[in-house]
Amino acid sequence: MLRKPTDLGAAKRGGGRSWLSQANLRLEAAIFLLVAVSFAAVLGKSAITSQTLVLSSQSGRFAAYSFSDTEAGGRSVVSVDPRRLLSWSCDIREGATYPYCGYGLKLDLGADAEGMDLSRFQTVTLRFSYQGRSDRLRLAVKASPGPIARDKMKGELTPLAVDIPVVQGRNEVSVPLDQLAVEEWWAADHGLSADKTASNLKAVHSIAIASSGGKTGRMTVSVDDLTFNGAYLSTEQFYLVILGVWLVLSAGFLVWRFLRVRGDYEARRLRQAEEARLLAQAHAAAEAASSAKSRFLGNMSHELRTPLNAIIGYAYWLERTALDARQRAAVKTVQASGEHLLAVISDILDVAKIEAGKFELLAASFDLHGCVAGVGEMFRLPARDKGLDLAVDLDPGVPRRIEADEKRVRQILINLLGNAIKFTASGRVSLRVSLAGPPGEAARLRFAIEDTGVGIAPDQLDSIFRPFEQAGDPTGRNEGTGLGLSISQQIVALMQGEIQVESTLGQGSRFTVEITVPVPEAEVEATRPATPRLRRSR
Repeated sequence: MLRKPTDLGAAKRGGGRSWLSQANLRLEAAIFLLVAVSFAAVLGKSAITSQTLVLSSQSGRFAAYSFSDTEAGGRSVVSVDPRRLLSWSCDIREGATYPYCGYGLKLDLGADAEGMDLSRFQTVTLRFSYQGRSDRLRLAVKASPGPIARDKMKGELTPLAVDIPVVQGRNEVSVPLDQLAVEEWWAADHGLSADKTASNLKAVHSIAIASSGGKTGRMTVSVDDLTFNGAYLSTEQFYLVILGVWLVLSAGFLVWRFLRVRGDYEARRLRQAEEARLLAQAHAAAEAASSAKSRFLGNMSHELRTPLNAIIGYAYWLERTALDARQRAAVKTVQASGEHLLAVISDILDVAKIEAGKFELLAASFDLHGCVAGVGEMFRLPARDKGLDLAVDLDPGVPRRIEADEKRVRQILINLLGNAIKFTASGRVSLRVSLAGPPGEAARLRFAIEDTGVGIAPDQLDSIFRPFEQAGDPTGRNEGTGLGLSISQQIVALMQGEIQVESTLGQGSRFTVEITVPVPEAEVEATRPATPRLRRSR
């Protein structure tokens, strides 16, 4: 089926709106995630505590001391400027295997003398002036030994050192504290391996600057300050970091889940739209097929009815001529077959009209009593031929004239009464018309058709109203198309009525039809005499 241009444009517009919607959702999700990350970053930043420790001549948190190779038999001399505590000079002289000198700061001036905890600092920045022959100085630290070597050292401090490059004049050097390593000569003297001499800055007792390289000559050093910088996490702050991480992960999961659900929804919506489109195409194709079928049946009905009416007419004419018994039986067979085929064609055409929605009811005032009596007379001879007792009754109070489609009311009664006689081998068949409610401008009529026939099994009660369906054993079913009950039910539904069935297998069935029909004003106002019961015939 070709799609209309307007449908294509609508689809494109719908697709554009879907794309814009998806883009907006992604933007909103990205903004939400960015806000969550920013909040987590603020938590993380506030959780990390930065700290700075400055050692200068004004801090007053240390005591200065000097040292040289005189302890090892050397002749180097250290001179301290009394006016500036962190200014000193040194004459490095030959006389020792490794001549050296230096100047240090003692950091354990408290009463407990446990040293200063520098483990939370990552770097130290030295700002000083330098004059000398060497291009290196040595940053030396003395700290308490780690837990592994503590028992073996018995209180002896561990020397840690790292060489720093220097230039003549002003210097500013930053040294990572994790580069401090235990002096090799000290570790060798104490027989300690590398894994037992790891640096421990939790208790630093002194920090010093010394010569390096063993070159002789004079050097002068004037230190402005030593600045320790670092950051650390307390237990509470660590929990803040964990909270920030969980916040980011949760936000990311929520965004992913939201986009996933939204994507599934969009995919399902597109799938449903496609299914609706295919369903609309199938519905249009079905309507086209139904329309073609209705046209075909209408044309075929007209084409078949014309010759059938001619055949039936000639059969009636031949029956009235001089025929022997054999010829008369043949004519009657032709007549019965033609009438049966004409009835089948009429039923099929009615079904086609109902399915196409073109089945119309033409309401008009007619004599209900005469209609019911006529239907009874129609089946009097077939019932007598089968030996059945046929009774047609109208209760007092049933209006004589009503406004309805007489042809369709008669068709319902003929279908139901004909089925009752067809499926009843012996006993009784009755048609009773009564009022299901008080009379007035509209009457609720009840038509009850009851028989003592084969009955219907409970599991077949629903199927008897389907087209081309018949109840009972397939080998024992009567001839027919199975359209009568289906057509009757559809006509009753169009009349805003209802049809019900009660049946006991082997004992008989009772079909009840109730419809509400208008009553002409003259019929309502007139005084109706009691309606005599029609004579029962066999």
